[in-house]
Amino acid sequence: MRRAVIIALAGAIALGACTSAPPLEPEETTTTLAVEPSTSTTEVSLPPPEEVVRGMVDGVVDGDTIQVTIDGRPTTVGLIGVAAPDVDDCYAEEARSLLASLVAGRTVVLTGEALAADPAGRTMRYVIVEDDPPLLVNAELVAQGTVNPLHDGHEREAEFIVLGNRAYASGRGMWGTFICGQRDPIEPDRPQLRIAEFAVVPMDADDPDLTEEWVDVVNESYIGVDLGGWTIRNESGDRRYTIPGGVGIGAGNTLRVVTGCGADGGGVLYWCAEGPVWSKRGETIIIEDVLGNAVDRRSYEAGS
Repeated sequence: MRRAVIIALAGAIALGACTSAPPLEPEETTTTLAVEPSTSTTEVSLPPPEEVVRGMVDGVVDGDTIQVTIDGRPTTVGLIGVAAPDVDDCYAEEARSLLASLVAGRTVVLTGEALAADPAGRTMRYVIVEDDPPLLVNAELVAQGTVNPLHDGHEREAEFIVLGNRAYASGRGMWGTFICGQRDPIEPDRPQLRIAEFAVVPMDADDPDLTEEWVDVVNESYIGVDLGGWTIRNESGDRRYTIPGGVGIGAGNTLRVVTGCGADGGGVLYWCAEGPVWSKRGETIIIEDVLGNAVDRRSYEAGS
């Protein structure tokens, strides 16, 4: 049985209700990573000696992938429970740089088992640096806002989700205001768009009705916002919808993005995805502006 969280739309919008100048390329800036001291939740106990697997980190591929030599064998290791920005996304290099600063050239402890085969062929593990106290690298990256925690059923999922929500609320890392650049004219603050309500359908349903799955976005700003080129995506970044040009949302109005197919209009856009986008086991919905800045992020758990 499909289970949805549904609340009626608050107001109507007109597509193309507001216009703005074409987006400008962000000015080239240099980002300095401010790494604050870890909280106790990023510290971890080492596994029993007989279960310890160590490897030398030979390279850092991206913000959640490293090259490790284990017993003379080169191995590509992905960090369990997290997703870094894709290589072409805003903050991808900063995420890779932070991971490199923690593990590059060091011997690390690898623990945990992959929940399923990784599509990229990576061996999925928790990565521990044997400092005093030992540091769980996966959790540290979440705490610093350089990766997004995943609802994928790993044993530390609840802990990582709390750290991710805290990082977003604090504006750390990629969750900072205008971390990906500004538009012209300079805005004093990001537009106040919020993920209001959503409905999900079972991802394992034989024939789900994708028009019953949707996300509502409300404009809490005092002015209309041009949404052309903005993105709505999931936590791993493998499902993304780019809002067409000419779509706007008036002050106080709501836009609904439906997963299924249909004719855009009347305050509703249709993603026309091939299958369900939002997972019933838990997910994070992220809205990004045309430059890639996260404008809102809403995490929900199974049964919400």
